[in-house]
Amino acid sequence: MNAGTDMSLFRCCAALLGLIAIGVVWLVPFPPMQDYPQHLFITYVNATYNDPAFDWPVHYQAGLRAGPYSLFYLLTAGATRMVGPLTAGKAFLTLYICLVGLAARPARRDADTPPPWGGLALFPLAFHQMYFMGFTNFLISIPLLLFALNDLPRLRRSPGAAAALRHALLTGLVFLSHPYTLLVYICLAGADALFPRRHLPALAPPLIALGVFAAWYAATMGGRGQGLPLQWWPWGDNAMYFLLPFNGFNLADGPRWPIILSWSVILAAAVHARLACGRRRLVPTRLAVFFLLTLAGFFVLPFWAGRYSYFNLRLAPIAYFLAALLLASLPMRRGAGLAVAMACGALLVQSATLQKTISDETAALVPLIEKMRPNALLLPISFKTGSAALDPKFFPEAHAHDFFYYHIIRGGGANPFLFPNPMLPIAFKPGVRLPRATHGFSWNEQGRFYDYILTRQAPAGFLPFIQRFARLTGTSGQWALFSNPAPAMP
Repeated sequence: MNAGTDMSLFRCCAALLGLIAIGVVWLVPFPPMQDYPQHLFITYVNATYNDPAFDWPVHYQAGLRAGPYSLFYLLTAGATRMVGPLTAGKAFLTLYICLVGLAARPARRDADTPPPWGGLALFPLAFHQMYFMGFTNFLISIPLLLFALNDLPRLRRSPGAAAALRHALLTGLVFLSHPYTLLVYICLAGADALFPRRHLPALAPPLIALGVFAAWYAATMGGRGQGLPLQWWPWGDNAMYFLLPFNGFNLADGPRWPIILSWSVILAAAVHARLACGRRRLVPTRLAVFFLLTLAGFFVLPFWAGRYSYFNLRLAPIAYFLAALLLASLPMRRGAGLAVAMACGALLVQSATLQKTISDETAALVPLIEKMRPNALLLPISFKTGSAALDPKFFPEAHAHDFFYYHIIRGGGANPFLFPNPMLPIAFKPGVRLPRATHGFSWNEQGRFYDYILTRQAPAGFLPFIQRFARLTGTSGQWALFSNPAPAMP
């Protein structure tokens, strides 16, 4: 086979892996993503706020507009009106997989250059920790960040109004998806501008982005969250978190040898390709610098910075993607490349099994949701929210927001839980106070105001207690539903 045939074979493998990854998204009825149900609920409220069938205006005020942290809501709100919230959410995840696949595409290469087989690792890496956490806006910002960084050399080679507009569009999309990722862009683009033989004009894009970010933060966030102490994770915990994808996102149950073996095949192919090249420098310096800076930030930055959690851990998937692009720069032979492709396929199949297991745990809630009427007040009480399939140390709240599926499937109503995030396009209306059980449950202080009480993994003594006040409507899996025959006004 010649180089052109090898490239065609690479494209076929990339397309097949992309289809498998998309199939994983559509295979599971409920994507196994912790915060995803709440984000989908927020989209649904904005898309149907004026629908007379729902009582959203009684409880919430909604105002969807373009701005930082809005890209997910902007994309899914319109789709929700056409195909419904569940399908719209999966369409968004499909778009994310497609963008990841575009990041794996080969750049302009010589005719005799081997295909970038190592870049196929992007497909299994697309299902990283932040995916399972359900950080939807941050999720799509990562491939957009790669596109913006990859556009910097093009901007320097061919400056002009069209090039500047293209780059502004890319960085604008990063900002719309997540402001934290724009900070990452500013740092990495600034480092790129300071490479040898760079000129001061190369600092213009990151400096403009920094100015936009600073102006937005000063105008909208102000001093919120100031004075709170920074919190760091121990280095050992950071290292364990970083290794989660390479052991099936569960370190507590010991080595997952099929997954470790699949990643070992990819690593062995990369090492063999590097050794076969002798002393030639193959890895792009700028990508190596990006990777090292991201990795350093992961271990050095705090876990909690002011009001922002997972501050350093968000860098893990960015580091994975940069590492995959570094692998893509290694000239692997056809046999090694096909081995990488097969290992990536095996990892995607194993990920599908994991995601189906977690999704089935959520699906157990559906029979109870079908017993509930729309537009009801719901009090969820989750005693344990983890999943048996995920590491309990790093994913203790995998099912913490599953109850939002009631509002998505049946429509309307409210519950007392909503992120206290000023960037969200939804908030409780002034004067709405829904009591919640945070430090213990009291029927008089919380339960009597709700139409339904939904529990997860309640201890044995709790069920007889609550049945003194509410009727057991049904149980399913680890969930139990109680109805209040005469709810009081909150």
